[in-house]
Amino acid sequence: MVKRVALIVDGHDSDLYASFCAVKLAKRMDAELFSVLLVSKSERPGPQPNASSGAWSNFSPSALWRLVSGLCNLEQVRVSYHLVQRLPDSELVDFLVDYKISCLIAGALSDKDFDNKKDWLSKIVKKVSLHPRWYFWNLTVFLAKPWNEEFFKKILQQIDVDCSLYSVEIVSV
Repeated sequence: MVKRVALIVDGHDSDLYASFCAVKLAKRMDAELFSVLLVSKSERPGPQPNASSGAWSNFSPSALWRLVSGLCNLEQVRVSYHLVQRLPDSELVDFLVDYKISCLIAGALSDKDFDNKKDWLSKIVKKVSLHPRWYFWNLTVFLAKPWNEEFFKKILQQIDVDCSLYSVEIVSV
């Protein structure tokens, strides 16, 4: 059976580091990566900053998907891209069931956001496990916490080690 990892992105800065984690996880698991962009009915994909949530204020969905595509190409991970309605949760649940996703990963901006996303993802997992067409075990869920400066430097060093086409150096200021 093919292993499948879903990267759940919603337009916040946490999507950037969740993307790095998702690609590395898919590589380690020898899994296919499904990059899932959550959109609401009122928003179109694209850089449309939402003042209340900060979604897509620092980068666009296409920039994120270019990053994911580049990382997947570098790591030789199969990837596909999907748009799913943010609400109701049933569309995301149906997507996870239809594509037989074995684990999913998302990012959190802060400790409060971590708790909120943890609760939301727990509800998603419960809905998936109760879905009439779901016959697998419970989903494995990873929630990436924000990077501090020390961890960010480790990521850059890892990119430097992995990247044979471009040289990357860490410059201390």
